[in-house]
Amino acid sequence: MNVVDRYQLHEVIGVGSFATVHRAYDPLLNDTVVVKVLAENHSLNPEIRERFIAEGRSLRKVASRHVVSVHDIGESARQQPFLVLEYADRGTLAERIRSLRAQQWRARPADVLAVARPLAAALEAVHGANLVHRDLSPSNLLLTSDAQPRSLNGPELLDNRQPDHQQPSALIRPGESLLLSDLGMCKDLAINSGLTVSGGTAGFRPPEQNTPGVVDTRADIWAATALLRWLSEGADLPSSFQKVLKRGLAVRPERRHRDIAEWLADCEYALAPEPEPDARSRPVTASQTDASPAPGAGNGSVAEQKTGHPRRSWVLRLAAVAVAALLGLVGGVLLSHNPGPASSQDGVSLSIVGPGQVSIGEPAQFEAEVTGADSWVWILPTGRHVADEDQVQLTPTAPGTAELILRTTTSDGAVLETVHGIRVTE
Repeated sequence: MNVVDRYQLHEVIGVGSFATVHRAYDPLLNDTVVVKVLAENHSLNPEIRERFIAEGRSLRKVASRHVVSVHDIGESARQQPFLVLEYADRGTLAERIRSLRAQQWRARPADVLAVARPLAAALEAVHGANLVHRDLSPSNLLLTSDAQPRSLNGPELLDNRQPDHQQPSALIRPGESLLLSDLGMCKDLAINSGLTVSGGTAGFRPPEQNTPGVVDTRADIWAATALLRWLSEGADLPSSFQKVLKRGLAVRPERRHRDIAEWLADCEYALAPEPEPDARSRPVTASQTDASPAPGAGNGSVAEQKTGHPRRSWVLRLAAVAVAALLGLVGGVLLSHNPGPASSQDGVSLSIVGPGQVSIGEPAQFEAEVTGADSWVWILPTGRHVADEDQVQLTPTAPGTAELILRTTTSDGAVLETVHGIRVTE
């Protein structure tokens, strides 16, 4: 048995241009891991060697349960750098879809969202660390068994079986998570201008990466869109989704979505459209105090984010932006809310636990209680979408009322959501 440091190497599970990936055993942790070893000939090249080690450092900078974690970085007795990574036991998204397509499978809206949501969460963390992934592809998205149940409803949810009449998605199954891996080509925007060499995977490589040039986070938006286009080949999806693909695949980066949150919002509204607003609804204005201007706001407040899709029948004036994990919650203009999708159906349900009234400046925590679904999205009062988080924390800055929405999609494409009203007092 081959051994690198303390790690016992088993079978090879991947071979790339520069490194070999082994399933391995860590006797200290008593756990299965992945050991990625740089090839011996490339270990002598200082540039390749540093780029390989930089992958591990980049992974350490990203905090997301949808990005593969790195446990260790070391060097073998033969001076070969290696990374010890989280083991994903269900293979790659490419392998899963290849198998499904052999059975005449075609993606449904719920399948596309099951990929888009965790992918957006992963890229938001990557971009938040001032990194650009630069090599998104189906082979770099891994499937893994959840070590812990995601729901907060209690131990009975360890058994995540669905009723016989509601088959779970064959793409990302109950009890599985999607992980973004392989940051070997990522670019750190904090230490350079974004100038980079060409690279990426054919079919998922944005135009600006075909030749040496400058990239930013919108390169990953192009690749993420290309991935959804590949996923949805041959599928019967809403025509509005084709507009999302067209925007995300624009040749000029400035014509794409501004960030991955806006990209996810576009996907959500295309694949899980909002109910039509009630024309009888009228805005009710609430005064603002202690409001500081948000970025891009000339008058100290910002209307809801525009994505080219109909919004829910409420509009909020924003007074603050996210600071670390504290997301600004603002009192503002609110339209009366119409009855929308149900919050439960065929064994799938969701609800929000949290206060209904908070004071200005008082942080408030809200928890998702989700049964029978492995992916969901929060829609914050600011219009921002946050995927697959068990909790969100909001801090109000002005009096008024607001709504916090939690949404999921069942395996047969039905949209479920729950709305939590919040009153902000002085």
